Order: sequence, then structure tokens, then C-alpha cells
Amino acid sequence: MKTKFNVNLKDITKDLSLSKSKAVTKDANGYFRGKLDKIELVEVDYNEQIDINSERTVDEGIKIQLRFNFLLFTEDEGKQIQKVILVGTNLNKEPQVVKYKSRGNKKMKNVFNQFTEICIRLGFITPEELQEYDENLNSKIEKLLQEYNEREEKEKVLIAARFVEAQEARIIDIFQLTKVDKIDYKEDIAKRIQIINEDVNRGLKK
Repeated sequence: MKTKFNVNLKDITKDLSLSKSKAVTKDANGYFRGKLDKIELVEVDYNEQIDINSERTVDEGIKIQLRFNFLLFTEDEGKQIQKVILVGTNLNKEPQVVKYKSRGNKKMKNVFNQFTEICIRLGFITPEELQEYDENLNSKIEKLLQEYNEREEKEKVLIAARFVEAQEARIIDIFQLTKVDKIDYKEDIAKRIQIINEDVNRGLKK
């Protein structure tokens, strides 16, 4: 099931990526810290060959997408690096069956779309809520999207994450992202993400 949300539309015109992301501060396991600064609904014209974080191939047409704007912390306390994740606007209860290529073979795999995934990773919804899906979940997500930008700074979501491996461009890996309670979160982040992945995978097998 897919649901589109009603939030204010903003235009996007140029590449928002920054090339200075090598300066982000990472822990011993390669996880950096940051915060979700704001969420915007944007109109992306792929006919203009806009390159967002150098992570997208050129597509045709105009698409309405949600832009999650993150500020990543660096060694310089007065400086933060901006990174964005662009996702669709559909929350899907049922996983999508997609085809992956692996060593020349084509494999079918169940996945949630990126919007659903990032909502889980940011703590907006839980895998259990998704499995018990009802219309109240739609209202909850829509309210979060509409009200997030009005939060005080201390109430904004803090994250720990890694970049996608083997990519020249620094792209936040949604599947290696988790909400944390504080910037100096000392617990095992990899273990925390593993637990989230296991919860999500159980939902995918339902």
C-alpha cells in the first residue's frame, strides 16, 4: 500500500552536495555523527540533469520527492557539512520485489522503499507499526513531516551513520544509519544497526 503525504512544496534548482565531506569526524568504526536539520518536499527536474550528491543517474521528467537535509559534524565545532538524501513520498506497508544483479546472476529481493526505510532508521516509525499498519500511521508520519522543521534545535534527531562503501562521492548509507540519543553515544552502533536490520528483515518476510 502506498500513501502520498501533503506537505509544502519547494523548488530545487542546483546541486546541493559539498565536496568537503572528508572533513567529517568519524569514530574508530567509521561512523560519523550528525543531525537531521530539516525535511522539505521538492520538485526535481531530471531533464536538467541535476546531480544531487553525484549519487543519481539522470532520469527523465519532473519528480516530487522528499529531501532530508543533514548536517554532519566535523572536527571544527563551528563548521558542519551539509548532505542530503532524496527519497520518494510513498510509505509502503508491503515490501517491493526488486531484481538485483549479483556476479552475473539476477536475484529477486524483498525491500522497503527508501522513504519507508529512512522513517524506520530515524525512529519515526517502528517495523512493528509497519506490520500492524492502519490509517493512524499515515497521520502520524504526515504530522511528523509537517512539524519537524518547527522543532527546537535540541529536539532534532541526532544520527550516527556511514558513507556508502566503494563510492567516490560521499553518500550517506541509509542502511548504515541510526538515530542516537546524543552525539557522544558510546554504545556499539554497528550492533544497534544490526538489530534494526533484523527487525526490518522480519517484516520483509511477513
